[in-house]
Amino acid sequence: MDEPHHAGTPPHRRESYKSTHGVHTAVEATDRRRKETVAISTQHKESTLRSKRLKRDASLSSLGPPAISREPSRTSLGGEALSEAAPEVGIAPEDVAAEVQAAVDAIKAAKPIGSEVCLDTVRRLRQLLSNYDEPPFKEAVQAGAVPVLVAALQPPRMDATAMETIFEAAWAITNLAVGEFETVKAVLAAAPILIAYLGGGSGLPVAEQCAWALGNIAAEDFDFRQTLIANGVVRPLAGLLVGAAKALDSGTADIDDPALSAGTTAAWALSNVLKGAGREVGEVMGVEGAPEAIVQLVAEAPEHLATEAAWVLAYVTASHEAHLNRMVSLGVLPPMLTRLSAAVDQMLQDEQLGRALLIPLMRSLGNIAAGGGSAAVAQLLSPEAGPALQALVTCAGSHHHGLQREACWVLSNVAGMPGRGGVDALKAAGAVPALMLLLKESPFHVRKEAAFALANICADGGGGTGNAETLNTLFGSDRDALRALLSLLRSADMDAARLGLQFTEMVLRLLDTGAEEVEAVDGIDAIEAVQYGAAPPELQRMAAALVDKYYGADNES
Repeated sequence: MDEPHHAGTPPHRRESYKSTHGVHTAVEATDRRRKETVAISTQHKESTLRSKRLKRDASLSSLGPPAISREPSRTSLGGEALSEAAPEVGIAPEDVAAEVQAAVDAIKAAKPIGSEVCLDTVRRLRQLLSNYDEPPFKEAVQAGAVPVLVAALQPPRMDATAMETIFEAAWAITNLAVGEFETVKAVLAAAPILIAYLGGGSGLPVAEQCAWALGNIAAEDFDFRQTLIANGVVRPLAGLLVGAAKALDSGTADIDDPALSAGTTAAWALSNVLKGAGREVGEVMGVEGAPEAIVQLVAEAPEHLATEAAWVLAYVTASHEAHLNRMVSLGVLPPMLTRLSAAVDQMLQDEQLGRALLIPLMRSLGNIAAGGGSAAVAQLLSPEAGPALQALVTCAGSHHHGLQREACWVLSNVAGMPGRGGVDALKAAGAVPALMLLLKESPFHVRKEAAFALANICADGGGGTGNAETLNTLFGSDRDALRALLSLLRSADMDAARLGLQFTEMVLRLLDTGAEEVEAVDGIDAIEAVQYGAAPPELQRMAAALVDKYYGADNES
């Protein structure tokens, strides 16, 4: 799901060491990670909470016979089961398609829209889309469900029954939007009406259900997201976040408060909408109270809501530096650091606790370390940030590869901040031993991030050209580590190959016995693999220059 890169985003990761050959900077991971933040890698288990979500009807153990009945099975507007007894006779799988067609035909015949009869028929279809391991999405679309559900969203007058009909229709559309591409494409026609209900005029449960449907649509396809954005989805979703923050301010909201529930779903939907977005982040920042609400929700909200708000923050901080620094000026860093440390403490007690919140917090923190101004740098290097840096080291030392990778990326950006303050902070937090272990023993995608972090440390921070003492201490007598780092040269990943080349140049230039050590771990062959392989011409020239300078005829004894 790679997305196009938009103008107006920060250009590159904080620069690391620069080689004496005048080649490009070795570490360009703001750009690299922004693409990953935009795409949200599906290999991380944490990322599954970004995906489409089916809303099931837990009040029903099975579907009853085809007769439409308001009782005994019913789910209220607020999602509470009102049934006194679940039906005992289910529908055979071979009969489901016929039942779906019958339900659609019943909705067509039920007049007027929003009446009790109409509500019952819409609910019946919704039940059919909520109670199977593989709900009959295709059958529903083929039966003509989408037009009748869109019509059910537009009753001629509003009363309690009409609002409940809207809720049921939006629920059915939510589940249809979990289907395959063509099914989701069909329900895209409902988007303008769903967006119109986000304002809360028909009640927060309706607004939340519509946000849920829109989040599922947004999760499917970039073009669908652009359609939603063009129809004005961003601002009302951000408005629901403001409403959740106000509910927190009241001091009376509990975990089941409708405003907090709607805010959680809206934040999830908004983060899906913002995948690959450019100026749309500016729309979020332009909603009165929205930036402040994001800060407050990350700082104070219950974990599930804080997690979804942190994903929105990850997209905001991955966009224009002005938005990133606005969030810093609003005070987002201290609560982020506190919450990150607390989440790691939770994880140490139970591996499943706190982990969902860690990923978006780390992505946001890494973005701030990469693109933040002097205020961000000062806060990240303050004594108050020490526990959070130690928490990152804990994540790097965990057994979870996704956490390891994210933590290494953040540590790399901290090390790459201007000057050597970030390097000193990481050394004080105990990051170097953890990174060295990951470099030698972890899978490639983790090893690559650990190598970026170590490159910045050996470069002596952002703008540095290399620290001979650090380099000799870490790699002068550890051939396994040097071999692991030079293995990046053989990678088909050009970011990794570039890093490997530029780190090799630093080793050859600054390590006391650099040329001999590189040769001892088959480094010459690795350099030549770039020189004569399928690497871009720029990398081939870099490799050739290293071979000529350090292993050419003039260097032969």
